[in-house]
Amino acid sequence: MPDLDVSAILAEYDLRATGPAVPLVGGEDNRNLRIGTDGGEVVLRAYRYSGPEKVRAELRLVSFLAEHGYPTPAPLRSRGGEVLVLAGSPVAVFALAPGEVPETVTEPLAERMGELLGRMHQLTVGWADARIATIDRLGLIDRALASRPDLDGVAEWHAQMRRFLDDHGADLAHLGELPTGPLHHDLHRHNLLVAGGAVTAVLDFDELNQGPLVLDLARALQYLALDRDDRRLPRDLADAVVAGYDRTRELTAAERRLLPVALDLVGIVDAAGVLMWAAPELGLRRVDQCHSWVAYLRNAGS
Repeated sequence: MPDLDVSAILAEYDLRATGPAVPLVGGEDNRNLRIGTDGGEVVLRAYRYSGPEKVRAELRLVSFLAEHGYPTPAPLRSRGGEVLVLAGSPVAVFALAPGEVPETVTEPLAERMGELLGRMHQLTVGWADARIATIDRLGLIDRALASRPDLDGVAEWHAQMRRFLDDHGADLAHLGELPTGPLHHDLHRHNLLVAGGAVTAVLDFDELNQGPLVLDLARALQYLALDRDDRRLPRDLADAVVAGYDRTRELTAAERRLLPVALDLVGIVDAAGVLMWAAPELGLRRVDQCHSWVAYLRNAGS
């Protein structure tokens, strides 16, 4: 990503920097800079891979959530009323949200995460935006089965995926019959800010996609497992997330029954993406070095 002309970008919002641009850690798909301005501290977010229309769809939803009291910062509007400016890549500017990334997920925080996910799904019932992608997860598994990454353990990886498809074909078909809507798809502690024991912001909607809502809940559970050294899903935290979600948006009987299959599915798909496309960059030599795959194996059928 080329260097950003921070002064020119801020000028689009009638802002002037009063201090240096400080990079914020994290954000694989974007670059974030914290900047003091004459209008208060802001975060400048440059999108590495997403095109303008995808970003506009994301920011439309984020703005809607913020307007309805959801704890996420809305994008500022430029002088022309736009939610982003084009500076080599799409760039959005947000007021800095208070709080810090929590060091661990406690049961109360896990319950709050579930509540917030359920609240997002409640607020966006009937949300329609053709720019929001739908992920073909079974298609991705088929691509993974046809792939031959230069890694040890590929044959066993393929065998396990085929076994999953064979064992759960009917349930996977039923997933498509469940309630659908926009999915955050990236809800974990690094995308939360907490202050005074309360969640002050849910961040990073860059993985926004459309699909069965239960997959968003499963994805949050997957991240709880990935956050552990042993990659095992902590039952107490999983129960807390589900309880918070169910209290806010009651799960249907079918969603509750299919949640374990949904958890397996998001784990397999996440691992497939890593093993097909990111293994060399991550320095992986064996399939069992992929954290998502290890988490899937250790929690399959949970």
